[in-house]
Amino acid sequence: MPTLQEEAVRLLDANARRGKDYYYTAPSRRKYPHQWSWDSAFCAIANCRLGRPDLAKAEVLTLLGKMLPSGALPHLIFHDLARISAANRALRFYWPCADRSPLVQPPVVALAARTIWENTGDTHFLRQVLPPLEKHFAWLYETRRFGGSPLVSIFSPWESGLDHKPSFDPLLGKLARLPFGKYIVLYVAEMEMARLRFDPREIEGHRYFNVREVLFNTIYALGLEALGKMSAALGENSKAAIYSARSEEVEKAILIECFDPATGLYFDVDVRSGRQIREPTISSLAPLALGHLPAQMAAGLVRHLANPLEFWLPYPIPSVPRNSRHFRPRSRTYLWRGPTWINTNWLLVEGLKRQGYHEMAEIISRKTRELVEKSGFWEYYDPLTGQGQGQRNFAWSALAAII
Repeated sequence: MPTLQEEAVRLLDANARRGKDYYYTAPSRRKYPHQWSWDSAFCAIANCRLGRPDLAKAEVLTLLGKMLPSGALPHLIFHDLARISAANRALRFYWPCADRSPLVQPPVVALAARTIWENTGDTHFLRQVLPPLEKHFAWLYETRRFGGSPLVSIFSPWESGLDHKPSFDPLLGKLARLPFGKYIVLYVAEMEMARLRFDPREIEGHRYFNVREVLFNTIYALGLEALGKMSAALGENSKAAIYSARSEEVEKAILIECFDPATGLYFDVDVRSGRQIREPTISSLAPLALGHLPAQMAAGLVRHLANPLEFWLPYPIPSVPRNSRHFRPRSRTYLWRGPTWINTNWLLVEGLKRQGYHEMAEIISRKTRELVEKSGFWEYYDPLTGQGQGQRNFAWSALAAII
């Protein structure tokens, strides 16, 4: 009987897409055949940890090779135009570049690059990836910070990677309350941004959706930390110091701006109003992954995580707590409203280990592996029954083999 690691390798190979100048892992073979930024980075991490660093390097280099001249790293890339569906052609006609999105996603790519370097010691690879990584993080720093905050903004729920997270609901307007209305709102908003040439300052000035999202900023801080470590490995100590200081500055801002003392959780901030959006989701736990989280704050998050009325379900960690009015783990209409996802489990397990909660990390790791052993590699899972949902043979669920 094949091991979980062997099954994960088969999945990643089955979803791999190769061309003359590209290699990437499609999230799913039919519904999502293209390259998504954070999906691709998670798959690179999985491939590297499964003993295939050359494939991980190729995936990261392919992703970075499609960076826009501005430094934005597209959240979606079409490498083979023949694979673009009629719906995608119709709905993405306004993109400045026909083969790639002007939106971004959480910069997990820096964590993938660091994983590859730590597992291979390949400094040649570092010299290849550091310049484009630095360009992307400079773009985030220079164009996505508003109001004097070190935190960066997202302009669409799609940029969070958590597309239909319920904390975004109050910001999307009345149309989003209609059946499938959120999809309409997201496409209309993107077309409005296209009218402004996707210029961050213009978009900010027109007061569109503008959110300092906790998970995005946590990964941004971790990415800056990774840039510091990789720069130091090349002897670029002054650069390393800048990235390290910037990472700590972002961490402190998350702990100040996003922390709610009443609950001990972390919430997104609506830049337009300056207020926290107090709706608990998986993002509320994301700061567990930070390197300078005070022990008492970590303990507060762990209490929420360990609460069976919230996140400690038979198959943790649900994307929305059980006691939320938005907890709908079997809904097929909108995503990230209750199901358990392997990629966020991986991130939070890494965070728990970092904070010293090794026993809890091991329980979640075991439960995550059980999900795949029970149901196979799915896009997401019912946290109560463990049943797989969404798309079958979903690539980033290969992370279960290395968690």
